[in-house]
Amino acid sequence: MALEHPIERDFVRVPLSGEAHDSTWRLFFGGSFDPPHQGHAKLPRAVADRLDGSGTRVIYVPAARSPHKPDPPAADEHRLNMLGIALQNLGGWEIWTQELRDAPLNPGEPSYWADTWAILAEMGLPGENRFLIGTDQALSMHRWHRYDEFWRDAVVMLREGADDADVLIEELRREDVWGEADLEHWRGRVVAAPLIQASSTAIRAALGDAERRRNPIAGLDDRVQKYILDNWLYN
Repeated sequence: MALEHPIERDFVRVPLSGEAHDSTWRLFFGGSFDPPHQGHAKLPRAVADRLDGSGTRVIYVPAARSPHKPDPPAADEHRLNMLGIALQNLGGWEIWTQELRDAPLNPGEPSYWADTWAILAEMGLPGENRFLIGTDQALSMHRWHRYDEFWRDAVVMLREGADDADVLIEELRREDVWGEADLEHWRGRVVAAPLIQASSTAIRAALGDAERRRNPIAGLDDRVQKYILDNWLYN
């Protein structure tokens, strides 16, 4: 039987935990996490709690090679270690390494979310699967590879005091891609989240300065910073 959404990359399925399998809701959050910051750690949990309370499992998906970004400066092993450190004090999460596992099988190829989501669909898990994005990703969704296969499963995180749902819908309308029914679907997938000022790009810039890297850096967990210093990352 042919797959509804053929998987274009070679892959070896990475299973999720029993806790994830038994969850009513699963919220996936992909990114480079290079390095992971406090927004990466705290915001998905805040959104998950507003979706279905503590029963929602937050599943982090480190990107192997994003089609939207250059290769990560830090090696996969370090990104995984830093992410685990950043999440230590939180509950109800796990890291799914599907894209990292597949990368050696597809050298030089980007890790398309369409394939990752199709691999998940093949698992046939009970309950609901959603993935979390920001407003900038919602606005560029129509440029994602095979976006029509998965966009309806997105949850859009609006930063309280900084983003506005009506503004987002109007900006999506101006893209001239989405019909009115699509826009109403987008509106129903908006979830407010606390405003946390943190940026991996800004953190890497601070870490690149010999003086600043040894002082506290806004948005960076001090335990992650210690790991970075101990392993001479982002010099």
